[in-house]
Amino acid sequence: MEARYTWWQRQTARRIGRRRMLQGSAFAGAGTAAWALVGCGDDSSGGSATPGGGSTPKGGASAAPSAGSGGTPKTGGHFNMWMGGSPRSLDPHFDTFPYNTAITDNTNNGLLQFDRDVTKIEPDLATGMPEQPDDQTYTFKITPGVKFQNVDPVNGREFTAEDAKYSIQRQMTDDAGKFQHAYYFLNHVDKIDTPDKYTMTVHTSTPYAPFINYIASPWTVMICREVVEKYGDLTEHAVGTGPFILTDWQKDVKFELKKNPDYFRKGRPYIDQLSFLLSTDPATTATLFLNKSVDAVIVGQSNLDRVKEGRPDAVGKDIPSQFWKEFRMPPTTKDQPYAKPFDDPRVRQAIVQAIDKQQVLDLVYSGDGILTHGPILPIYKDWALKEEEAAFDLKKAQDLMGQAGQSGGFSGEMIWASTAPELDQIAEVVKQQLAKIKVDLQLKPMELAAYYNQTYSYKYTFSSHTPLNSPEPDENLSSYFGKNSTYYKHYNTEIFDLIDKQSSTVDVEQRKQLVQEVQKKIVQDYPMSFMFTTNNHNFVDPKVKGWFWSTDLYNGRVESVWLDA
Repeated sequence: MEARYTWWQRQTARRIGRRRMLQGSAFAGAGTAAWALVGCGDDSSGGSATPGGGSTPKGGASAAPSAGSGGTPKTGGHFNMWMGGSPRSLDPHFDTFPYNTAITDNTNNGLLQFDRDVTKIEPDLATGMPEQPDDQTYTFKITPGVKFQNVDPVNGREFTAEDAKYSIQRQMTDDAGKFQHAYYFLNHVDKIDTPDKYTMTVHTSTPYAPFINYIASPWTVMICREVVEKYGDLTEHAVGTGPFILTDWQKDVKFELKKNPDYFRKGRPYIDQLSFLLSTDPATTATLFLNKSVDAVIVGQSNLDRVKEGRPDAVGKDIPSQFWKEFRMPPTTKDQPYAKPFDDPRVRQAIVQAIDKQQVLDLVYSGDGILTHGPILPIYKDWALKEEEAAFDLKKAQDLMGQAGQSGGFSGEMIWASTAPELDQIAEVVKQQLAKIKVDLQLKPMELAAYYNQTYSYKYTFSSHTPLNSPEPDENLSSYFGKNSTYYKHYNTEIFDLIDKQSSTVDVEQRKQLVQEVQKKIVQDYPMSFMFTTNNHNFVDPKVKGWFWSTDLYNGRVESVWLDA
């Protein structure tokens, strides 16, 4: 874990704002801080697949509107987008924030990609979906003639199957803190063959249901060996085969990208220049769109009416975020079991059932979101739990504390990354709720770097966290509750076995049943309260055609944008 700490300690610590204290209904008008994250496509020829594999029907977020996709695309112009903060790194194999994919989805390509609605998978650099002669073999055909961008040190050489092999092998490196998505393929991929320059065959060690989804993930874009070798990592360098070339990054100010004249999709991108203007303040963000400094923006609930009134011409849609809220109890491992009083499951159950998450959502975000029932968000309808397994019940919670011999209560420190007022407010509301079962939360807001250092030491009493959800169910299970989890630790071998079983089950209906079963076991072991997700309010200027925001930039590419100015 030392590598993880070292990286975070190199980052510029974000200042903690003064915490707002809960005073009656003062939070009722509080708004969403858009993309306040504390984490962890265009049609191509060939087939497509639904997330999860097989014949899974479409689920998840509803299709986003097109910002006027009719008409013949025009070329040229400058598209300005808003971004809610700086990425921690430009390395897609390290980062977990969508600020990264906003850039790397435009500088790089994957073999496959999710469509903009995150409902199906399509070819990208691959000529089609992989050939699968059996459940453990995937053969990808690479589009011939694709070139890396004509910049140093790769200078426009052709992308080949060896580059695809290198990218996947680098991503699955077991180096904590540097390769956050290693679990996609580590211990699952047995070997990778490249019989010729346009063919790559991946052999998995066992049948592995998440494989296609993980290949299509925005974190599995293809990277360039020469760039890694020249700079040591990809922290500040994004060079790939993508439609745009990164030309300037002014930290906390803006990104500038220009059209890649050698892009393999002839005629794309339509625009000449792409800019991201950075703003972390919700009011400033809204102003950027109101005064037409940016053509596309996501605002929070607190500025929603202001944007609607000031820009009635704008195209808008509300899309639930993949980034959501959890209240966590102490992480556990084989060598670090629950300490008293958490070793009594009645105490953990009492804490979960004493939290009125609807009240938290109402007070902090004016109800602007949806409640969650388990580790998978309701936006992924094929996989999520349909009912609440641990509903709010204050009387039951109080009784459970008595049965566990904790009538007098106890105190414990609660940590969180204080990066937005709303996150501070969540802590204050939960503190008042748990006081009703005599659990006294000692609130400890932290700077982002310090919070991550402690989170990934897996040593704390309580934590308020904003994790990432994914259209691939395994990612929501194994990375938090599996035996090789990285973002959280919960030691339960029965849960480990079920997570492994669902990932090796390629029959979709059987897998759905297993995913439901393991979620219920997780919820009923009471490691945390699964709370809610809030809505992103997405807007674009009416001159923007052929594109709309994807869910949390899970497909952040804008090669299809054209401007009818």
